[in-house]
Amino acid sequence: MKQQEDLYGLQRTCYSKSTKAGEQFIKEHGISFIVSGEMEAYDGNTKYLYRKGDVVLYRKNALIRFVKYPHQEEGFEAISVILDENLLKTFAEHNEIISETHPKESLFKLEHDELIQAYFKGIQTWFGHSIQTELADIKKTEMIHLLLRNNSLYKEVLFNFETPGKINLEAFMNTNFRFNVPLSQFAFLTGRSLATFKRDFEKLFQTTPNKWLQQKRLEEAHYLLKNKKMKKVKDVYLEVGFETLSHFSYAFKNHFGVSPSQL
Repeated sequence: MKQQEDLYGLQRTCYSKSTKAGEQFIKEHGISFIVSGEMEAYDGNTKYLYRKGDVVLYRKNALIRFVKYPHQEEGFEAISVILDENLLKTFAEHNEIISETHPKESLFKLEHDELIQAYFKGIQTWFGHSIQTELADIKKTEMIHLLLRNNSLYKEVLFNFETPGKINLEAFMNTNFRFNVPLSQFAFLTGRSLATFKRDFEKLFQTTPNKWLQQKRLEEAHYLLKNKKMKKVKDVYLEVGFETLSHFSYAFKNHFGVSPSQL
């Protein structure tokens, strides 16, 4: 069971069962406080585990897959604050902030901070009530101040307003093929239009993006099932980026001659 409330970017999410959220293309910066349960985050290279009481900052224009786990008798609950670009630009102008470097990391676990902990505990009491947009913006602005107080380096994360530049396509795709997102988002993150992305891709890999993605995902699934002994097919198909179990099973058998459950 899932419950979600959104007060103009102040969000509360609850799950009573473990869930692997759909592939995430992060459009805006956000910060989450884990009230109960655990959350796993995968950024294409590393899996991170966050526990009750942890506070996590994640940056926009990133691919991140989240898995939420209830803990024993408690469900999973998280309070999040979404920091939209317009709010951040206004803050930067008023405070004369300029970002000079661009961190490559997508996830940042905050050092323990009593003020930020108190902030989130206060926000918990807001849900279930009706508030105005202006009040939500005040609370989001307060969070920006708290983040910069916690670590001044976060200004390089929050106030980078550039769109992704053109990057190495082969390295990016080999790292991120497990993310089930539209080709248009792969194109954007590699600094290309969709047409240029497809043209560059076919020139580099000698096949179409969709055919390449399916083959890479099937090969990864075969490896996980046979060599790493991941026995639950329902976990593997999500892990490698397939949208449905039925499509995965059909494609797997068509490619390898056996069903995934037979490995």
